[in-house]
Amino acid sequence: MQAGETPRAHHMPVQRAGNAIRAELDRLQDEHDLTDIEMLRVLLEHQQNITKYMLRAERHPDDLDRKADEE
Repeated sequence: MQAGETPRAHHMPVQRAGNAIRAELDRLQDEHDLTDIEMLRVLLEHQQNITKYMLRAERHPDDLDRKADEE
């Protein structure tokens, strides 16, 4: 969201991006002949990878190579 932009004004770009992602995911699912469950597994693994690094950044902002549960 840009400075001065209202949350409502930002809704449209987010909605367009969501639509584009869904269309691309449908295309990839068809291209790779994945069932819905297989596609969900791919998405969950990707989401898990993203959140792993977000958590590391939150817990160890100066050392992203450290695992999130390291002291």
